[in-house]
Amino acid sequence: MTPSNAYELLGELSRAIDDSLELEPMLQRFLAEMVRLLEAGGGAVLESPASTPPGQPTLVCLHPDALPRDPLYGAFWDDWSPGALETALAERPQGLPILTSGEMGHVLAARLPGFGLLILVRPATAGEPTPDLQQGLALVAMTLAQAARGARRRIELQHGIESAHRARNQRLADIGHEIRAPVKDILELSELTLHTSLEQTQRHYLDHIRSASARLLGQIDELLDFTRIETGQMTIERIPFNPSVLIADLIDTLATTARSQGREIQYERLDALPTHSQGDPSRIRQVLTTLWNTALVFGRDDRLCLQSRRLSREDPTLDWIQFSILGLRPPLTELQRLIDPAATTDAAQTPDFSDGGLRLTTCARLVERMGGRLWIETQDSGSLHLMIPLVRLDSSEAAPRLLASWPGRRALIVDDQTIARRTLAYWFRHWGFEVQEAGAGRQALELARACQARGQAFDVYVFDSTLPELDGFELAARLRDALPTERAALVMLASIGQRGDAQRCREVGIDAFLTKPASPRELRELLTRLLVPLDSTRQARPLLTRHMLVEYRQRLRILLVESGLLHQKLASTLLQEWGHETLIVNSGGLAIEQFRSETYDLVFLDLYLPDVDGIEVARTMRRLEEPGARRTPIIGLSTLGLDSERERCLAFGLDEHIVKPLNPAVLEDLIQRFVRHDDDPLE
Repeated sequence: MTPSNAYELLGELSRAIDDSLELEPMLQRFLAEMVRLLEAGGGAVLESPASTPPGQPTLVCLHPDALPRDPLYGAFWDDWSPGALETALAERPQGLPILTSGEMGHVLAARLPGFGLLILVRPATAGEPTPDLQQGLALVAMTLAQAARGARRRIELQHGIESAHRARNQRLADIGHEIRAPVKDILELSELTLHTSLEQTQRHYLDHIRSASARLLGQIDELLDFTRIETGQMTIERIPFNPSVLIADLIDTLATTARSQGREIQYERLDALPTHSQGDPSRIRQVLTTLWNTALVFGRDDRLCLQSRRLSREDPTLDWIQFSILGLRPPLTELQRLIDPAATTDAAQTPDFSDGGLRLTTCARLVERMGGRLWIETQDSGSLHLMIPLVRLDSSEAAPRLLASWPGRRALIVDDQTIARRTLAYWFRHWGFEVQEAGAGRQALELARACQARGQAFDVYVFDSTLPELDGFELAARLRDALPTERAALVMLASIGQRGDAQRCREVGIDAFLTKPASPRELRELLTRLLVPLDSTRQARPLLTRHMLVEYRQRLRILLVESGLLHQKLASTLLQEWGHETLIVNSGGLAIEQFRSETYDLVFLDLYLPDVDGIEVARTMRRLEEPGARRTPIIGLSTLGLDSERERCLAFGLDEHIVKPLNPAVLEDLIQRFVRHDDDPLE
């Protein structure tokens, strides 16, 4: 190889050093070019431990990867250790490399100042490297070392930025948790105070305090979600729920939001949604709500369409659900930047804290964590799509009839807040329980042991998550370990709910988890499900949550035919509070028209309507029913509590008669008698 050829090759080799690349790709590219240009059998760059940043592995780049099996390479390291080779190279004049030659070929080692070693393996057929090539390669090695040190500095700088970024987000998370606790206390105390006797002005002020606290708590939770994602602490729950019910409830909320802005939602369910799935329903609701609120901003006109479909996939254990919002107004560049998973990395470095920006970025990351995909289509009309996988579960049993009394059962109520504890104790005694109270975790454990020793074990333990001495999780773990509580139910009512609480509940054996305040109806639903013996052939009951209670309820479509405004308000408030879809009409003509065009599960019918006798309306409804079709229960309403009134109803095809004003307990018991047990509450 002539000197001019050597210089040309080395010049071309120098151009292979691209400091715009990351460290390892740059070194791999250089080695590949070196092997090609210098007719080598292989090459290596070995970083010195002294130049390796703390906590990082020492970099070793080989080309080809099988170089360690080359006999020449192995023989070279039989004679040298890395430390001895670095010392010898440092003593070489003008940074010249060390060359070892033998019958099989040549190995040349050059120093990379401040970084490590460069090794060139050349077979005997390629000839011994000339002095010009050796000297020129030493110069190239200096250039390579400078580029490698620069890349290392950039990596260290990036790690420093990321570390500072994580520390900042961790501090934000700590501050958020510190703020969240007193705000949660304010909200709970407002709720408790609103259940006491108050003047109208006081109640008005407290309503404002509760509303402001709820808004502030929501904003804190949004910030905490973002910081949890950034610090790797985001937890995605895996709990059983019913997607059909979740979406039905959500559509009602979204429609209310749209109407408040003078907009309209059109919902199209293209396929039947699954009814028994496992996932994180609160996160799914959060994502869909945020996307819908964003769509209201980017909507093209006053009507937006939300579609849901069930996608076909080969995996029998998963159901893939897609939600699409149609009718967005292009251009959608800004929206794309916020929700495109490819853009969220940049967004995480400089988050958009403007209204909605942080929520959208958080949603994109949540969807990724749930294993789904979020994307935008801009062709024709703009549309936003969400696709998520849900674990498929077997169909659960029908909901048991809601009970109202458990005479002879024993309950231990544990809460350090006297008012909350005594309120719970009141309800449990009202339902027939023998109740004892404790204000701290250790006191509860000692009381449970004493009662167990006397043969008076508790059937249900109800406790807060935050207790003096022992918190709720530790109390539950000790109860499970120390006492034979297989038949007892452990219920946690958390003052402050945190992500991951459901998983912790499952780990320590808690049966039900609700955040405060819990309504008496929710408690009755819990007890109805918990205080039944488990079939030995069945698996252990799943953790009961507020989501599951809502989904277990049978949702009825009810037609309320009532002319009195006061009775309308009372009945509709109760029915809607219990989760039923209720349509109100105030005349017999409208009632018959609705019965003819729609299907209802239950009809409440005022017997004394202003335009027609209610009995005639009921007889017309019976004639409208198809032969062999399901009979719709019709309940007569009147202010007369006479036996003859009930007999008249039954004689003319009605199913029952109740007296106005409506008694909530009587109304609820009557609905339980006529509740249906369908697999899909929306069908």
